[in-house]
Amino acid sequence: MIAQYILVLFLVVLRRLLFPLAFLVIPFRGYLRNTIYNYHLNNDIVLKRLYERMPKLSIRHDRENKAYSVWILDGRQHSSCRGIIRRKHITLAQYILALPLWLLLDDDCNEDTYDKGFNQTIVEGIRKPWLPSFIRRSLARDIDKANMISVRGNSFDLGDIRADYPLFGFWSVLLWSIRNPAYNFNYKFNQLCTNRRVFSVVIFNRIFGWWPDGSINNIKCYNWEFGKRI
Repeated sequence: MIAQYILVLFLVVLRRLLFPLAFLVIPFRGYLRNTIYNYHLNNDIVLKRLYERMPKLSIRHDRENKAYSVWILDGRQHSSCRGIIRRKHITLAQYILALPLWLLLDDDCNEDTYDKGFNQTIVEGIRKPWLPSFIRRSLARDIDKANMISVRGNSFDLGDIRADYPLFGFWSVLLWSIRNPAYNFNYKFNQLCTNRRVFSVVIFNRIFGWWPDGSINNIKCYNWEFGKRI
């Protein structure tokens, strides 16, 4: 229990040093997301952010009337449409190879690789007013690109659909990666959906350990905390 807690603490520090590697991983993000999602769903390993979308298996047919399986995601108020993950058989070896790369992404950002709301706070001078005007103009263009896309939602919401509407901007990705470096680390390691290794202590009204964070399919979930005030 203690060893896992310390490992997560180490990863929290490590991921802040790895954020530049996101640029190397971004070209493969569609494959990585499909691989990680399929492995969790096929083996019923709860990934809290993904399972909050209530994935359900469904059968569809292509133009030649051949049947294929998909996972349907319900993003509810977060997305403009239901997400789809085309079901594939993913081996443990494929998962292990894809996982370290997927961890470098942030699948919860609203515009695929950045967040236009964050851009807006910089463009309006609310955040980082010292940034030069050419960066602000680039961020504003990325806001416009996001507004032109017909779907809304992050990768957990949309699944494979997100890959059909890619969004990328160098300065937008750089600033977002600095703010939320390798954030998939959080979704994989900071959210625990088993009570076998759960513990928590409160010291001077601050939480250390795993704290209750709702439930998914009647499975209790916990969030990793280090000094959060109650």
